[in-house]
Amino acid sequence: MDWSRVNDMAYLSVSRACGFAGLGIVCFMVGMAGYPLVALKSGAIFMMLSAGVLAIKAQRSPLKPYKRTELWVLLEPQERPDPRFAQQVIGLTLRDIFFRFSGFFALAGFCCFAVAMALQLINQLFGS
Repeated sequence: MDWSRVNDMAYLSVSRACGFAGLGIVCFMVGMAGYPLVALKSGAIFMMLSAGVLAIKAQRSPLKPYKRTELWVLLEPQERPDPRFAQQVIGLTLRDIFFRFSGFFALAGFCCFAVAMALQLINQLFGS
């Protein structure tokens, strides 16, 4: 069994799901482009919510049955860890990846909030 393959497949699984979530958030923000302040604030809120959901999933991943994870399905039968310790390997690997992506979403949300606050400040200083 190749440990890096398990990590790579976990990264693929979580990044694909987070990519679709991020795409949905960005599409929503683009749809609100006429109101940039509202778009940034709502995007930041959605990203922070996503970060929270990912953190909850990370905490629960060691308890989720390993055979019901996408990671288990992505691994070829010969690549799968031994059933005696598969729960621990799959759960802890997914936990680490979920926490990593939770941090990415939190950082993106913070950046959106910062840009929104800067735009609001500029609008108050130089706006009519």
